[in-house]
Amino acid sequence: MNRLVVFCVAALVSGFSLSACTNSKRIDPAVEIAQAPNPESLAAFDGNTRTPIGWDEVLKRVANANAVFVGETHDDASAHRVEHALVNAFLAAHPKAAVSLEMLERNEQDAVNLYLSDSSTLEVFLATTKSRDWAGENTWIPWYQPMIDSARISGAQVIAANAPRKYVSIALREGYEPLRALPADERLLFEIDEEITRDGDWNRLRDLMVEMHKERAEKDRAEKGETGPLEPSDQDVDCAHRSQRVWDRTMGMSAANTFAQKTAVIHVAGGFHLEQRLGTVAQFSRVCPDAKILVISLQPSASAEIEEKEIKGADIVIHTKSLLRPAQK
Repeated sequence: MNRLVVFCVAALVSGFSLSACTNSKRIDPAVEIAQAPNPESLAAFDGNTRTPIGWDEVLKRVANANAVFVGETHDDASAHRVEHALVNAFLAAHPKAAVSLEMLERNEQDAVNLYLSDSSTLEVFLATTKSRDWAGENTWIPWYQPMIDSARISGAQVIAANAPRKYVSIALREGYEPLRALPADERLLFEIDEEITRDGDWNRLRDLMVEMHKERAEKDRAEKGETGPLEPSDQDVDCAHRSQRVWDRTMGMSAANTFAQKTAVIHVAGGFHLEQRLGTVAQFSRVCPDAKILVISLQPSASAEIEEKEIKGADIVIHTKSLLRPAQK
C-alpha cells in the first residue's frame, strides 16, 4: 500500500501490531514484473483536468520538467515497470541528471558511488545496503536495480536520499533534542525541520491514525467484545508526525541539494510522501521554488476511469493495472 511505511510509524506510536508492515509471501518478483503490462498500454490521466492522456504526452511532460516526483505502491510490480520507463525517459532528456531514491539512506551513499564507478560489484552493493529484500523477498534486483543501472549507463548520479531509520526512530520515541545533540558527522545523515507545526501533513497523518484506530476497534470488538480508543491523542500524532517529517525533510533536502547544483532530479518514493504535494514535495519546493515540478502518482488500479480520491495533488495519475480503452489508443 502507498502508506506502508507511514502505517508502520503510526502503528509504533499507537502500540499496534506491526504484522501489517511485513510483506507476505508472493510469486517471484522477477516473474511478476515481467508479466506486468507495457507502460504505454496503461491508462493515464491529467490530474488537473481529469481527462485521459496518452503515453507520449506523459513522456513529453517528464522531459519538460526538471524535478519529477514519482509516487509508488512499494509492492506493486507493475508500478516498478512504469518507473523504469519514466526514469529512462527523464535521463534521455537530462543525461547528467540524478535519480533520487527513498529506498536508499544517506549513510549508504558511498556504497552507491562505488557501484556506479564500477569499484564494487552488485553483490557487494546489495550486502552493504541490505537492499535485496527491500519491498519483499528478492524484490530489489528486478524492481529497483534497473533504475540504478540506467543511471550508471547514462553517467547520472544516484542519490541515497532517505534518513537512516535509527534517527527516525529517535525522533519518534524521544523527539528532536537527542538528534540535535549528535556529533556533526551524524547530523549530516538526516534533516530536522525547525519549522514543524501541526500543518496539513499533521492533519493527513491524524486521519490515517484515526482510520487505524477504528479498524483496530472493530477487530477488538469482533475478537474480544471490547474496544480501545477510537482516535489517537494529539500527542500520539505529534510523535508520528515529527518522525515522518525527518524522512520527508531529509528526502526533500537530498533532492534539493542536488538540484542546487544545476542538476535535474527524479525522485521515487512511496506515494504517501508526495500526496497533496506535501511531505517530500513541500520540503523540496520550499527551497527550490523555481523548479519545474511534475508529480506522478502510480495507482494500483484496474479501472479505466479515474476517481477523484486518487488525484491528491498529482499532475499525472497512471493506473498500473488497467489497459487503455480502444478510444484512447
